[in-house]
Amino acid sequence: MPGPWKHSVRGKLLALILLPILLTFAALIGLTAYWTTTYSDRQLYMKVASDLAVARSTLQMMQDRQLERLEQLSHTLQLHPYLISNDHQALNQMINDLRQKQQFDFLRLLTPEQLQQDLDSQPSIAQLKDQILAGNSLKGLSLIDAEELLTLSPALAEKVKVPVLDTPRAKPSDKTLETRGMFVRTLQPIFDARGQLRYVLDGGVLLNHNLQFVDTIRDLVYGQDALPDDGLGTVTLFLDDVRITTNVPAQHQQHPSRQEFERAIGTRISAEVYERVLLEERLWLDRAFVVNDWFISAYEPIYSLNDKLIGVLYAGFSESPFIYMYRRNLAELGITLGLIMLLSGYFVWHSAYRLLSPIKRIHRSVMAVRRGDTHARIGTLKAENEFADLAQQFDNMLDELDLRQDTIRQAAERLEQKVEQRTLSLQQKTQELEQHIELLKATRAELFTKEKLAVLGELTAGIAHEINNPAAVILGHMDLLQAELGEGCLVQSEIDTVIEQVYRIQAIINNLLQYSRPGQVIDQMQTLDVNAVVQDTLALVHYALNKKGITVHKDYTSVCSVEGNRQQVQQVLVNLLLNAANAMPCQGNIWLSTHPWQAEDGAKGVEISVRDEGSGMSAEVQARIFEPFFTTRENGNGLGLSISRSLARRYGGDICVSSEPGKGSQFSVYLREKALLNQEDEETMRQLLSGFGVV
Repeated sequence: MPGPWKHSVRGKLLALILLPILLTFAALIGLTAYWTTTYSDRQLYMKVASDLAVARSTLQMMQDRQLERLEQLSHTLQLHPYLISNDHQALNQMINDLRQKQQFDFLRLLTPEQLQQDLDSQPSIAQLKDQILAGNSLKGLSLIDAEELLTLSPALAEKVKVPVLDTPRAKPSDKTLETRGMFVRTLQPIFDARGQLRYVLDGGVLLNHNLQFVDTIRDLVYGQDALPDDGLGTVTLFLDDVRITTNVPAQHQQHPSRQEFERAIGTRISAEVYERVLLEERLWLDRAFVVNDWFISAYEPIYSLNDKLIGVLYAGFSESPFIYMYRRNLAELGITLGLIMLLSGYFVWHSAYRLLSPIKRIHRSVMAVRRGDTHARIGTLKAENEFADLAQQFDNMLDELDLRQDTIRQAAERLEQKVEQRTLSLQQKTQELEQHIELLKATRAELFTKEKLAVLGELTAGIAHEINNPAAVILGHMDLLQAELGEGCLVQSEIDTVIEQVYRIQAIINNLLQYSRPGQVIDQMQTLDVNAVVQDTLALVHYALNKKGITVHKDYTSVCSVEGNRQQVQQVLVNLLLNAANAMPCQGNIWLSTHPWQAEDGAKGVEISVRDEGSGMSAEVQARIFEPFFTTRENGNGLGLSISRSLARRYGGDICVSSEPGKGSQFSVYLREKALLNQEDEETMRQLLSGFGVV
């Protein structure tokens, strides 16, 4: 009498087959959920980060265009008869007409005297007084309070007002009305024919209630097919934590019209975003509660002309459509796998009966043998499968008992083989251990060498400092001796020789000391105007080049900005320029140029070339020119080019050299627009510097 199905072979077989399928189903659902969530979140955060970058670029472009308009206007006014004749009334009337034509919210023409007198009533530019009076062009965001706005325009003071609304999940606040205005502001100087500052053009465009600004960015970033059908893309500009312009709807809507919906102007930022962005001044890249719904959001702080935090720039899109898509995909996967399990179970259950029927005959024969019937046999089964083979093997088992000793012997031989294999494996492990010990010894020796290099660096820095002090004393006394004896004395040439040699000592000492000073600026990254950095570097070596009668030919092209450290880039250029000067025994020419450059991975960058007409280098010297402590000069230390190349490679760039004997040399510095920190070269540079006791 067969037992319940769950105790039968058929039931257990069904359970054994369906259990792995069920576990696989659960694991697949879990992994799919994890992978989908991880991948989707990463993609969504990457997208919202790029959306914020577009918003930031649009705001910067707005500032640049406004500066261009005022620059063109200043050039026009510079030769205008009204300015030449000092007709202030006509100038002010013309400025008012230009304000309306150029769509400025305010545009005024101020004299330097007016700026000096009105600074107390204009706190928004009070800290910028020195830059304005120095004739510098300024652009950026400016925060103007209500009192200052009244001096500009009473109508404008009313236009900036934003009622502050109670907002869910926002930080508690008693503020009910925002009376300050955020402006894209530009100040452009106007000079007369003699180069004297005559006037300053002060213009601004109001961002409070500026719907065109946020809608333009939204249409650019979240255009057609950029989001799911129910997706809502939004852009917002905050003054402190208050939305002064936005296209976030005030009420939750599935499909808000692009033009006709109530905007959430006056609502406030959520408390957690306030803590991260406005208090800690850090970027927010996560989901956040926006007015009445959850959005995939990106927030970043924005600063005024005088580098004060004044608000937040936001871009984001609704989260709910993506959650719906995620849940729908999981449901579809679960339903599909469930149907597969049901069909598999039905097929297994009905096929198991036919498959397991021969088992009954095998079971009867086995039980007979257990009772002592050694003549019992299963016989031949009709089925041609594993069960028929099993029956035949069982019948043959009784006939093969005499072969048991052979089987035991064979098992012993296999055991011996396994022992030999294990012994061989142990020997291999021993050899590997010995190799590791040798590697440890080599590493220990290398560490000992580095420690000696560090001690040498500390000793060199100490000696350099001790020599520099008496050198300064010698220079002071030689200056005093020169003053006492007067120009053209009998020992003038000897005095000049002593001074020249002391300066040479100081140059050598300073060259050593530059590597023993603390590297405070190693990690200070900034965006650099390459042409400006190159021009400023020329000013640093101008005296040394002029002293040797060297002419620098400049060829600056329009190139992108790069990320790096200004002092380190200047250190590299100074080293290359001085090396080029030292490569020429007397007067000569240096060609300094900048060109666009593209890296092998497609990234944009800049190439800075320094070419001289010195003696050049052989192929053997070029192969070792960047090695530490290798030098071809008698008074060189062989570290300048090695450090320079490490600095360039640290930001993903490089330095290359091209030279022929007798035809001069050309060094090319390659810098990336977006720095790609190279930890390997950074460690190399730190090891070099550690030899002088710096790190």
